[in-house]
Amino acid sequence: MTSFDLDIQGLEAHQRQLREERNKWAGDGGTWHVGTAVEYAVYVEFGTSKMDPKPFFTPALTEAQRDLSAFVRDNTEKTLSQVDGPQELVRTIAFALERRVKEIIREKGLIDTGAMRASVQAVRSESALKDLSDVAARSDVDLDPEDFE
Repeated sequence: MTSFDLDIQGLEAHQRQLREERNKWAGDGGTWHVGTAVEYAVYVEFGTSKMDPKPFFTPALTEAQRDLSAFVRDNTEKTLSQVDGPQELVRTIAFALERRVKEIIREKGLIDTGAMRASVQAVRSESALKDLSDVAARSDVDLDPEDFE
């Protein structure tokens, strides 16, 4: 009978853990936007009748879809196993995407004044994307002296 009681307690403990884990992951991850306020970015990404496309968002999204675990590991200081809950997961993916988009802009040589790359941001609301004048005025933007060579 004692063994039976221990099995029941063990089962209850596992069920409690599963409920806690379910509750932790059941919440809304929130919404994050990764974008740029630079108006000409869409023309660079998709091209025009006079300019071939030079995509920088699409390749980053494709990489994330192909292997999210590797994408997060390669573009953040975390692994998916270190992410604790949906809010952190969505936030981590957004910042990984921001970093990779900026990296692709640099790799493809799409640096003009550095404004487009600097304006790529992961933000909680779309209205929070900084406009070009704000990016140019900030002293903490992610610019590299090589961008101006």
